[in-house]
Amino acid sequence: MPKLKVESQSKYSATETFKKIKQMLETDRDLQKLDAGYKCTFNEGNMTGTAKGSRFEANMKVAAAGTGSQVQIEVDLPLILSPMKGVVQSTLQKKLESTLA
Repeated sequence: MPKLKVESQSKYSATETFKKIKQMLETDRDLQKLDAGYKCTFNEGNMTGTAKGSRFEANMKVAAAGTGSQVQIEVDLPLILSPMKGVVQSTLQKKLESTLA
């Protein structure tokens, strides 16, 4: 399975960043278009989350970093979706940046 990693720095606290990313992952229509059946589960205590769909599996974590925080999302794509890797990565990066702006 090809893996891709998307990371972003946030000026917000880890708790605030986690809330923003959680809301984005649960409600964003563009992400739902990539795999309409994906479901998210979150562990607020550890500030981690998992998204599983018919076409992918992703893990997210938020950690404090200096005065802000850092978000890391790792996605496992099936081999058949390797050509879509760039689209998925750029979509996630844009969504992270706009959510944390």
